[in-house]
Parts: sequence; structure tokens; C-alpha cells
Amino acid sequence: MTRIGRHIELAPEERMALARLEGNVESRSKRDPVFGAGKPDDRIAVLRSGWAASRVRSAGNQTTITQIFMAGDIIGLSELGFNRPPHEISMQTDGIVNLLSRNALRDLCVKHPRLFALLLSLSSLDATAMNDRLHSVTRLSAEDRLMHFLLSIKSKTQQASEQVSDRFPLPMSQKEIGDALGLTDIYVNRLLRGLQKSGQLTLSRPYIKINDRMAWEERLGFQDRYAGLDVDWAC
Repeated sequence: MTRIGRHIELAPEERMALARLEGNVESRSKRDPVFGAGKPDDRIAVLRSGWAASRVRSAGNQTTITQIFMAGDIIGLSELGFNRPPHEISMQTDGIVNLLSRNALRDLCVKHPRLFALLLSLSSLDATAMNDRLHSVTRLSAEDRLMHFLLSIKSKTQQASEQVSDRFPLPMSQKEIGDALGLTDIYVNRLLRGLQKSGQLTLSRPYIKINDRMAWEERLGFQDRYAGLDVDWAC
């Protein structure tokens, strides 16, 4: 409700509809599953607090982190065409989720099409940011892809939080950052130490501060996907 309210003025009945969608909540601890890969589940989840991540497992215990979710995200929109979630989605931190049936989402679509359109638009931001990260992983140097990833996380935290700060949280280990970027944890450690030594980053776990964000954006031609939401078509 907070995120959508930044883009449009919600009518009272729309606020009530979102409140119903965010009804009963369940606590989840770090590493607890939200949805298990290949297990029958016809629900979606509203992430009320904390972080979650989508993980693709491969042979040899290799893991790729494909998507990161923060408070206000709806988990499962991109999997609506499957009766079994294709990938594991688990909590990255302790948090709270609201699990609801797809029928509830369908009812929202029928009764409040504008809200449903906006939810899909918000989901599309993550899909586009993930495409940008895929491009960075395949085309940019290791340092540049790490910088791109940190800029993207900073942009997403600004959308998900009501507080504006130069610092942003990154509750991910160096191995997990590597899993998102196709790098080893040793390489990630080396890159972070190098950026910190050169004064470009300030690290105070679990927080990070990019000291010259504009310089990074210019260097990478970075586009803040989360700042570019177009809601005119849905209103």
C-alpha cells in the first residue's frame, strides 16, 4: 500500500482492498522457504518485512540468485503460469509474509483492475532490473558488474523504504553476492576491499555507502529502473 501510494492517490475502497490482500501474516526466519521448488503451491506471497531471494540450484551444489525481494514485493507473480514453483524462494533475513491464494489476486483483478495493473507494473521493474543484471554479468568486467549490482540494490531499497539515506542495507554474504553475479566469494572480497581502499565505498556491515553514486552511474551508463515507473496508462 505504501509503495503504490507513492505513485497514485488511492481511493478508500482501494485501500480496503489492499488491506484485505495483506490480511493474515506469518513470521519467517532467515533461510525459511517461502515457496519450495517443484512443490505444488497455488499461492502468492506479499512480503511485509525482511528480504527474500529466488535461487536456482544446479548440479555440484552450485546456486544462482536470480531475484531479490524486499518489503512490499509480491512474490509469485512471474510464476502464475505454473502449478509448481519452478525455483526455490526463501527468506534472506527474518521477516513477515502474507500467503494468499491466487483466487484472491484474481478477485482483485476483477474488482479493482487499476490496482492489479499497478501491481504488474511494479513487478515488471524487477524483471527489467534482472535483465540489466544479466547483461552486466555477461558483458561487463567483474568490478563493473559489482558496481552495477550495488547501484541496483540501492535503487530498489529507496523504493521499498520510507526513509532516505546515503547508506543502504545489503544482508548478503560475499558468497551470495557472488551467486548473483557469477563470481567467487574470494573475488567479491577482493573487489569490495579494492573499492573501499580507493574511497569509492564505505562498508559497515550490513550497510554500504556508495560515496560517489553519480560517478558510478556515468561510468556504467546506469539506468535506475525503479525510478522510471509509468502509471499513466493504468490510471
